[in-house]
Amino acid sequence: MPSIDWPADSPDLNLFENVWGLLKGRLGARYPNPSGNDEMRAAILEEWAKITPQEILKFVDTMPERIAAVIANEGGLIRW
Repeated sequence: MPSIDWPADSPDLNLFENVWGLLKGRLGARYPNPSGNDEMRAAILEEWAKITPQEILKFVDTMPERIAAVIANEGGLIRW
């Protein structure tokens, strides 16, 4: 069966890595910091609910540029 060369599990093409980064940044900006599992869970759920579809679409809109950059770099790491 023919196959293609593909950067397996490339973090540069995994948009969810950017969503995690957004969530992590928002959690880090909270004051006071959550303490304990219950407060952390509540903070995560609260910040997750604040992420808008428009914010996620910003990451989606970069996909053609990401793909082109990965191809140009022959599967190597790119700036994302």
